[in-house]
Amino acid sequence: MENLFRLKQDTVPIVLIGLQSAGKTTLVNWLKEKRFTRPKPTVGVVVEKIKIGDIFFNVYDISGQKAYRENMWKSNVLTSLGVIFILDSSNALRLDEASIWYWKMVKEWLGEFYSDKAILFLANKSDLKTSLSLDKIINKMKLDEMSSYPNISFQFFKTSVRNEENIELAFKWFISKIKRFKELQFKKFKALIVSDIFGNPLYVYDPDEIAQDTGMFVGYIKALSGFANEILGHEQFKVLKVDENHFFISELNNHVVLIAVDQEKALPEARRLSILLHEYLKGDNMDLKTELNTLLSDYVS
Repeated sequence: MENLFRLKQDTVPIVLIGLQSAGKTTLVNWLKEKRFTRPKPTVGVVVEKIKIGDIFFNVYDISGQKAYRENMWKSNVLTSLGVIFILDSSNALRLDEASIWYWKMVKEWLGEFYSDKAILFLANKSDLKTSLSLDKIINKMKLDEMSSYPNISFQFFKTSVRNEENIELAFKWFISKIKRFKELQFKKFKALIVSDIFGNPLYVYDPDEIAQDTGMFVGYIKALSGFANEILGHEQFKVLKVDENHFFISELNNHVVLIAVDQEKALPEARRLSILLHEYLKGDNMDLKTELNTLLSDYVS
């Protein structure tokens, strides 16, 4: 439960992804111990709490095998504040495959949602003789197209964990971007309502009584959402502006999550929390109201 919601206020969730043998776990070990290691391949997900600069990170190191790419990468990318994508720059034969998965993340996963994200792209193993030039990687993977995604802060570096080439420079950039997002990580929302598909409330935080009748209000927002679907096409996550508030609404697996914020810049965190809530609501939770009160305390207290 704690791993899913990641509600520890002293940590920032980031995720490392990349194909097998790109150097993800080697990088994690260097961040922990400041030395080069030859770890065994990661199976599944390993979570490490690491201090980088003056920030504590929960680093999610996810296996690069195809099964994990298909089943675990997306949810972890969407619910982390930053992504580190690691490429084995010495393996030209897997460049196309890495490119496919990189752009799947950017175009399909992040492009599908309202999203602010920091992506650090590391072309690793630059110390090897077969390492491709940075220009060749950029051209082959069309990384210059990242300028078309204004919500994503993106930078790439040619790195070597073995000889520490550009590692500190890369993380100096990454931390500067994460700090800009961190202030919103535990944004206190104006209202947060979780209901079933019929509008029956499971959890309500509404100190300003924006929704005087919760069921009717959820129905009203759902009606506006349905109207937007007719005009713009169906989207799982939508942003609606009503009076001075922005409402982030999502419907999935017979549950509705409605979050109200008064600043547009808080919407990415509303999106992240919505995804986490829907993942949690898939489970068999005996005392849902009590557990939601506990889980959401950092967001609404």
